[in-house]
Amino acid sequence: MCASGDCADGEHRPRVGRLEVNSQEEQALSVLIPVFNPGPYLDPALGSVLDQLGDGDELVIQDAGSTDGTTAALLAAAERDPRIRVVVEPDDGQSDGLNRCLARARNRWCVWLNADDLVLDGGIAALKREIAAHPAVDLVIGGHRLLRADGSTVDEFPGHLLTVEYCVVRGIAGFSGSIAMRTEFLRSVGGFRNDLNTVMDLELQLRMAAAAPRQVLVDAPVGALRLHDASKSSNLGRQFVSESHAVRQAYAKSAGLRVRAFGSTILHVVLLVTWPVRLHPAYRRVRAAIRAMK
Repeated sequence: MCASGDCADGEHRPRVGRLEVNSQEEQALSVLIPVFNPGPYLDPALGSVLDQLGDGDELVIQDAGSTDGTTAALLAAAERDPRIRVVVEPDDGQSDGLNRCLARARNRWCVWLNADDLVLDGGIAALKREIAAHPAVDLVIGGHRLLRADGSTVDEFPGHLLTVEYCVVRGIAGFSGSIAMRTEFLRSVGGFRNDLNTVMDLELQLRMAAAAPRQVLVDAPVGALRLHDASKSSNLGRQFVSESHAVRQAYAKSAGLRVRAFGSTILHVVLLVTWPVRLHPAYRRVRAAIRAMK
């Protein structure tokens, strides 16, 4: 779960020129997808990406040994489309699966997409336009939509530049499926932490922010995060709070930031308790009306 809002005061905005790069190789993406029994959400996820990938792009999929028919479907898809590269082998969870995908990635840019989420129409093109226009950056960050299980939209959120302060206080600066990361940069910061089960995205963004990346924003939604009954967000609330609190405190180096991080943990608990109400369409309409009045 993420909190969205205004960028933190004093954050560094990169000075990047608009030097156009037309090489398809420079813009090529490796979309990393860890998979284990994704059920009916896999086909929409794969379709949302494949419809937008170029010939030089690839889907790098780690299947931990699905038992719901996913493995056969993936291997058949890989036979039909050479852009799909599937490895089926046991792993130690989502982060380990992502690290295995990262080790196999061939292209200069990576996008992490979960098997129950989506890339929105035009999302890949939007990322590539910014990569072409800003060839020196390490991160391209877009906005995202939050979806219900049936695909209806809950809300839309802008992406934010990664700073330690923003991520400690507000949570993730962007949904993972809306961020293109330079593969070399992602590897240089150590990839994904295997010991985390719910907030590996927040911890990775904090680690990347601490490395002072060159980054640019996409002024449009790129990916979509889907909430459903089997998702971690719906079932592991207590672990989310515990892990996110520990991660925030680890990166809060000043006393003032530690206090703000503690306040963010309290807010996280409140958001989890009130989440069913906040998903209701009537609540979202009221929230949208309040936003429009500001």
